[in-house]
Amino acid sequence: MLISQGRVALVNCLHMLVCWLAGIFLIHGVAMAQNPAMAKMIDIEVQSLDGRDGKPLANQRLLVFTGMSENAVKSHAAHTSLITDKDGLGTLKIHPAETQWIQVWADGRVLCQPNPNQAVFSIATITSKGLATPNTCSALMRERSPGHFIVFTRPATLAEKMKQ
Repeated sequence: MLISQGRVALVNCLHMLVCWLAGIFLIHGVAMAQNPAMAKMIDIEVQSLDGRDGKPLANQRLLVFTGMSENAVKSHAAHTSLITDKDGLGTLKIHPAETQWIQVWADGRVLCQPNPNQAVFSIATITSKGLATPNTCSALMRERSPGHFIVFTRPATLAEKMKQ
């Protein structure tokens, strides 16, 4: 009888240990799922092109304002930057739980779009279809593809440089 009681106690102990471990893993999994920092990052390929002739802008610094809403982006509270390669391409890494909208500026250049301070672009549209900024510098357009965002710019005129 003593041996069977010992086995029962051992089985109960093992059962409690398994339940305790399962609880720890469950709590850890829920905490990881609720932590936005643990969410999968999205890569967006940003391409900087001269809006007049479509040539890629190599080694161009792009300032990217990010946010959860259009107004958050327009406030310029959160930002990151990237430098383009020889093909005018740079990779923007974002957390979808923290960024739903972006606005992109190119150092030393003027954006080829009307009222650029008010223009913000949807991450959902960029990732699903691709997107290009308006191009008021010429009739030039580029084909869009999912995950690709094109920014058209031109050099600043002397008068624009003097205002800066």
